[in-house]
Amino acid sequence: MYNVIALLNWLVGVLVRRRARVSCGSGSKVRWWGLRGCRRGIVSIGTGSIVKARIMFDHPGGSIQIGDRTSIGASLLVCHTKITVGNDVLISWGVTISDHDSHSLDWRQRATDVSDWIAGRKDWKGISRRPVTISDRAWIGFGATILKGVTVGEGAIIGACTVVTKDVPPYAVVVGNPARVVRHLDPDSEVFRG
Repeated sequence: MYNVIALLNWLVGVLVRRRARVSCGSGSKVRWWGLRGCRRGIVSIGTGSIVKARIMFDHPGGSIQIGDRTSIGASLLVCHTKITVGNDVLISWGVTISDHDSHSLDWRQRATDVSDWIAGRKDWKGISRRPVTISDRAWIGFGATILKGVTVGEGAIIGACTVVTKDVPPYAVVVGNPARVVRHLDPDSEVFRG
């Protein structure tokens, strides 16, 4: 059964790479059916990474860059403009990362959202969007949500089910909804020098 799934993944990968703007470094493993909707954007995956995420682009020309030796579990990345994930990052399953609000806060501006979707269009006027950056060596626990404009600092840890709406300092541990710093890690300690 595993061989059949691996073959299907390989075939979908061939189709995705023909139709979408996806580059993938050597030694990386990708669950290609999660990238089927990538025709509207650009995906760049570094070397030696594992990507099992579903990736969606809400606007042509959006860009998702994933670094080297990074693992993204069965999660969801929703991109309008830009999402950057650094090197040596661990992102668990069930994580959602989005670089926009999806809808306007003003009811009058979102009143036609459903009919616009049916017609195959989206009016981005009045919808806030800002890039998301996950810096090198960060670890994001399962079920976390990272919203527009957030930068997760180098070596930071996001606890399970945490909702991140503001920047996370390097080597900070954050938990909760909204996220709050509960600990600062020492990057010079024996733990980090290995």
